[in-house]
Amino acid sequence: MLRFATALLLAACSVPKPPPGPSSPGPSSPAPSSISAPSAGAVAALPPATPAPPPQIDPDGNDESAVPAVTLPERPRFTKVGRHWSALHRICDFTEQGGVLYMSHATAPLGYTGATLTRYDPKQKDPFALVFDWNRTGEPETGGAGGQGFLRIRQIDGRLFVPDADPPYLGLGVGFGVEGYVFASDAGGSFARVGRPGHRPPRGTIVLPGAIHVFDVIRFRSSLYASSGAVIPPKATASRSPGVLFVEGKKPDRWDVAYAYDGAPGEAAVRLGYMTRFKDRLYVAVSPLQGIDRHDYVVLAPPKDATEISAQHARAVQVTGSGGAHTLRWYADRGRLYWVTIGADGGELRVTSDGDRWERVPLPAEAGRPTDVLRVGERLLVMAERALVEIGAAGPSVLAQVDEKKTPFALDDGYCAAPLTVFDGRIFVGDQRRGALWTLEATP
Repeated sequence: MLRFATALLLAACSVPKPPPGPSSPGPSSPAPSSISAPSAGAVAALPPATPAPPPQIDPDGNDESAVPAVTLPERPRFTKVGRHWSALHRICDFTEQGGVLYMSHATAPLGYTGATLTRYDPKQKDPFALVFDWNRTGEPETGGAGGQGFLRIRQIDGRLFVPDADPPYLGLGVGFGVEGYVFASDAGGSFARVGRPGHRPPRGTIVLPGAIHVFDVIRFRSSLYASSGAVIPPKATASRSPGVLFVEGKKPDRWDVAYAYDGAPGEAAVRLGYMTRFKDRLYVAVSPLQGIDRHDYVVLAPPKDATEISAQHARAVQVTGSGGAHTLRWYADRGRLYWVTIGADGGELRVTSDGDRWERVPLPAEAGRPTDVLRVGERLLVMAERALVEIGAAGPSVLAQVDEKKTPFALDDGYCAAPLTVFDGRIFVGDQRRGALWTLEATP
């Protein structure tokens, strides 16, 4: 068992680099002479009423919320706002709570120690501050002294949930031995301090037994789920290291296995990544370690009366030409689902209205590859490596371009890409080189 876990550690902690890369006229009305008047007392026949579709159980998306319109500055340009000293190299995600902008950080996800949360509050004398530090400074480096990336920060039911993308030493033996973690805040967005001595997971940490990489959290059909890659998942059968969905159970601080995805034959390890809801189905990204499995995601569609999910509700899907693309973002908006990927086909943005048939959304060549999507009022915006783009009725148009020779929003990782948000009436973007916060300002 020890040799097996060690081998999987070496495999599962390898960092996959991004691969190379007017309406038709209706039928004519009959001539007046051909219309017969109904007899006295007769009731004209009406077409049968079309029943309204049943209401959805869950709203589309994960933790998306409506973003009000903002006024863009004249001739906008990207300007650096600043950073906290603990912001590492990358901002991977944003969320706002209580008038404060929270940012999740990583250095090299799944490859090098670095996992912090910071906040930006312009009302404070010092607007940048550290919220939570999982670097575990001073602990032995063998096996990874600290967490290796906070890739998502989700706001669900008034609390913040932050998955630990790669826990120290395959877990610290809090509840199981090999284990992963999800850190949860209180209703005010505060996280408990790490335990001392030994930098232990703080009070309120959710333990996922057998998990070694945890990527995302979502509420689906009234339950909370976490997506992960695992070693040997309890209560599940798997011949290799599968992708696993954990679900909250009777113990709020220890979740159970709900579903395991084993991947293609010969694939040593698979991770289940970022998640979203769409038309009452759960979409979960697939990230195979070796690339043998060519599916892009798994969609789970349990019956509306189902109380849990299982393998019979799951369908693995390949959409991209080469398959095996890394999902960077899902974004649900007005009955559509947008999907940002990076793979052998390059960095692409797709959209679907039914959840099955996807269309590519072309971007201007000078913009580079897409990293995030956001509706701001009536405008649909796409952040890309070198430009902010608006997708309008006449097609895409560039709103602002990066001036720097080396863009701070380069897409060079399969797990973390520059996020886009609106906060305090302004547009903000997250740096991928120095963990800085950027905004749009008028060109002087």
